[in-house]
This record gives sequence, C-alpha cells and structure tokens, in this order.
Amino acid sequence: MDPVAHASVGLMVKCGAPGTSVWALLAATQVPDLLSFGFMAVGMERGAETVLDFEHGLRYLSLPSIGWSHGLLMCVVWSLLVAAIAFVFCRDRRASALIGVMVLSHWALDTIVYPYMPLAFDGSPWIGLGLITSGTGLIAGILLEIVLIAGGLVAYLATRRRKPATPSA
Repeated sequence: MDPVAHASVGLMVKCGAPGTSVWALLAATQVPDLLSFGFMAVGMERGAETVLDFEHGLRYLSLPSIGWSHGLLMCVVWSLLVAAIAFVFCRDRRASALIGVMVLSHWALDTIVYPYMPLAFDGSPWIGLGLITSGTGLIAGILLEIVLIAGGLVAYLATRRRKPATPSA
C-alpha cells in the first residue's frame, strides 16, 4: 500500500482519539516502511524484483526478504515498542495503545494487497491476498487506496473543532 493510504488509517483513528497527536498516529503507520529502508541500507533485508502493468498486475521476479520490518512477529514487536515509547512521552495508556495499533495496521493493509507477507522471518510461511497481482485486482487496489484516503480525510475533517469567532471590539 502507498504511504498515504497507510496514513489515512491514522486520520480515521484520530476521530476516536481526540487527545492523541495526529502526527504520532500518522508516523506510527509508517514505522514498518521506515524500518525497511534502514534494514535494506545495511543489508538485512532486500526488496523484490517486480514488473507492474495494468494487464497482469504486479508480478514477482524474485521474492522479498522483509521479515525484520514487515513480518507479523516483528510488526507486533515494533508495535509494542512504539506503544511503550509513546507511553513514556504522553503517559496515556489509551493513546499509547492506539499508536501501537497504528504500527500493526501497516501489516494488515499490506496483507490485503500483497501476496508475500511473512509471518516471521525468511523461511517462515507467507500469507497475503495478493489483490494487486492481477490486472483487475490492481485497479481494485488503487480504488481501495482512494477510498481509504478519502475516508481518512473526511473522518479527520469532520472531527476537527472549529474555533469560535472572536467578537471585535
């Protein structure tokens, strides 16, 4: 999924968590991708070689190695770690838990669109619906992202409080 679609979940959650920083929620949705960039830079992970077209969708020429950043086991670990760090700063269990859930939401959304989401590390089972691995699925995936982005923006804007106009003297 695209980073904006992941962030849209943070915007949706903001309406149910008025005391939680929207920036913390948005950043938490990006944790696995940020970790992946770092892990790839030091050689712990590698991306997949793929070909993308509207007729066939996303085709894998090689499988990725993303267990440290995107494996379910490690996403749970990162989620708990980020929630603990958030608690240190905000001292609010509910807000910290929501921030942690935002990290885990990344794995759930990626599992819908990609076919190869590891449960743990290399060699562990992979799961995923693989929505974008067909031409029609790719279009459906793009539409899903648009709906998520629009839903996130609508939910966030609907919950923003407008400041009352101050009377002029």
